[in-house]
Amino acid sequence: MVFRRTNGEIAWSCDACGDEGVITDWEGSPTDLSGLDDGYSDGHEVVLLVARELFEVIRGVLLLDDACELAVARAEGSAAGIVLTGRAAAFEELVEYVASEANAGTVRRRVRLLDGACTAIEAALAGE
Repeated sequence: MVFRRTNGEIAWSCDACGDEGVITDWEGSPTDLSGLDDGYSDGHEVVLLVARELFEVIRGVLLLDDACELAVARAEGSAAGIVLTGRAAAFEELVEYVASEANAGTVRRRVRLLDGACTAIEAALAGE
């Protein structure tokens, strides 16, 4: 569970283990995504459910535009895997970034995972 307090702090807690904490002074850090804008993305809303392993490989793609970065950052965990949501245009871009990374890859296992991620994103775009 993650909550942003009105004073800018981020409080978090884990339902599984009971651990909890507060994050402060995050604004302006490299992980601050509050300045990103995905308002230019259009198309229908896409919901993508992927296995945690595929999500980790998507999250590891270094070059993403704002809409893709936000779709990845907004991902939510579920019992079935990781759920990403966003507009179709963002996912169309995301599949291109992931495919580009797969084409440049040299580690077979990672390339297979990236290819699997592309397949999952394309299926979500097709409404499967």
